[in-house]
Amino acid sequence: MPYGQRHLSEKSPLPFSQHRDQLQADIARILARLELVEAHLGLCEKHRPLVENSMQETSKEAEPDVEGGQKAELGMASSDDSCEGLSEVRFEESAWSIPVVAGLAEDVGWFDKLFAGMLIILNLGMQAAFSAVLLTDACQFHPSLSVVESARVWRTSLAHDYKYIDLANTSLVSRVCAGDGALILSTTQATLIEHINSFMGMKESDFQRPMFQPGVLLCMLCIILWSLCVYKEFRRIWLQLEAASTIPKSRSTLFRENAFVSMSWGRFSVLLTTYLARVAIACVLLVAGILWLARTTSIEELMLNAVALNAILDVDEFLFAGMTPVRVQRAVQNIKPMRIKYSRRRSQYESGVHLTSLLVLVLTSHFVLLAPLTDTMLDVKNELCGGIQTFVVSYNTDTQQTIGLATAPSRNARNLSATEFAVLVHKDSSPDAISANIRFSSDVDMFRADTSRSMKEEASMFPFCAETMVLNEGGQWHTDPVLRPLTDMLLTSAANHAGLPGKQGCEELRHLCDQPDSRLLRMMCGETCGCLDPLGIAWFRVEAQGCSSACLEIGRRSLQNHTCEDSPMDDRWRAFWTAYPTVVSLHVGQELAHTAAFPEMNQTMHAMLIAGCPALLQHPSDFITGTVWCKGHPDLLQPLAPICPQTCGCDNPTPDLASHCPPRCISDSA
Repeated sequence: MPYGQRHLSEKSPLPFSQHRDQLQADIARILARLELVEAHLGLCEKHRPLVENSMQETSKEAEPDVEGGQKAELGMASSDDSCEGLSEVRFEESAWSIPVVAGLAEDVGWFDKLFAGMLIILNLGMQAAFSAVLLTDACQFHPSLSVVESARVWRTSLAHDYKYIDLANTSLVSRVCAGDGALILSTTQATLIEHINSFMGMKESDFQRPMFQPGVLLCMLCIILWSLCVYKEFRRIWLQLEAASTIPKSRSTLFRENAFVSMSWGRFSVLLTTYLARVAIACVLLVAGILWLARTTSIEELMLNAVALNAILDVDEFLFAGMTPVRVQRAVQNIKPMRIKYSRRRSQYESGVHLTSLLVLVLTSHFVLLAPLTDTMLDVKNELCGGIQTFVVSYNTDTQQTIGLATAPSRNARNLSATEFAVLVHKDSSPDAISANIRFSSDVDMFRADTSRSMKEEASMFPFCAETMVLNEGGQWHTDPVLRPLTDMLLTSAANHAGLPGKQGCEELRHLCDQPDSRLLRMMCGETCGCLDPLGIAWFRVEAQGCSSACLEIGRRSLQNHTCEDSPMDDRWRAFWTAYPTVVSLHVGQELAHTAAFPEMNQTMHAMLIAGCPALLQHPSDFITGTVWCKGHPDLLQPLAPICPQTCGCDNPTPDLASHCPPRCISDSA
């Protein structure tokens, strides 16, 4: 081989190796730039096989080089890392996305364009209107000090008013606080108490904060749920804004193959305006919604309010799915997703922000909104139902006194009253049947007179002694078709009032004759209860306490042949004076056993029990009621003159005493 040729063959490998290295370096730089372009256009996965094939063909043509292979591997690794750090972002199917495709959708008619624009305005108006309504006082009601003051006014004015006592002798406040479903008054207060009890997990009789409060827990969950809905909206807005900002900007929009190659500044400004409007509306809805939920005192309404708030945020999606023209819908749906870079540091930073915002939300909602709400609820319940509930009052304008009456605890703590029992029995009877428990008046005027008539007037009007003339088998009108049902009805009413329904005979009710409130029983059973016996127990044997004038007249006529001597002490005398302190205490409405007047009463009682009638000379009257024993008291007891005529001076009576003395005494003195 010639020398020149040998020299050329020895030097030829060196230039070839340099060219190969240079070529591989150029290819690596081209691939790196291509990866950036693909990452921007979202084509990493689609074109990766082509890149790999070209790399394989290049490696086959060239000899393996360790340094070049390492560079290629580094290039692929960087490509993988770049694609793995990207996240796809789409324009959501919402009325807010209509401006994105404005003027870009193909074959869209002029009316579709006009209607799509109207939907954008409608969406903005509806969400803004909802936000404004949520900020009004009607939705932001809060049980503050004004509600506590209203509860205090109700408790001191209407709750214990005698006019609102029911047929069962139960006060209005007892029925409201017991959750009586039959209320027709103060239903607002009853509903408020029901909401407080259910929200706080309390019973009607509880006034302390319980450990578990279902309303507070549910309210907090609803607030978190609502906040998550708004956070989702914030995240959508931010990601779409970030993705839109990565699109190259130019004077005009270039839209090719359902992807933005470039976007005009005008279109981007419109998008930015919509995003700012969405952020403003979402912020208002977040604050107003939390306040609305935190001030909802009804557990039943909490979930409904949370769902309603979420629906407000979805108005744009409802409009897009239900009313947006189909071609505009398809144009939005066919837009290819954009890609934004999502690094690990950014992801952790966002997670920290989310955790912090969630903790701030929970703590702020509990301590700023829910804790004061529960405190106010307890104050309202204490004002409405705290303290004693079982009394009513009425003001006497003549005596200028406030008069009180103890009432039944509640409907659940007693049997039916006489009136309630009468209504219960009569409502299921025939319309033509005669009621056995209710005395019906003939007209409105008679009804008013019957309901306002006193017992003294009733007893004076009764023209006969009911027991002797009607109820007894030998009575003159025992079988009368009008009087007998009337007296039976009144006797049944007396038994019902005593809590003994079904008792129909006077003898069965004899043990109740000396009860202070057995007035109707004494009127119907005058003979059994002693209204015909002027020598019996004198307490309550007067017209005002039920003894009819006819029965008392029969008793006075029985004194025609009575002697003018004092009657000896017997069981009736002892029973009369033993009951003296109790009866007078009931009459004046005060317990006298613990007063300074009781020793004198006790002295009078013992003197009468020891000495009998002569003791009337030492104690002629009762200093508490002013009753002269011999003359009696028209509202409390009949005179003792028939029992003690000698001591009372019936042998020489005064004009006002003469009518109570035995006729024989007066005739003897004459």
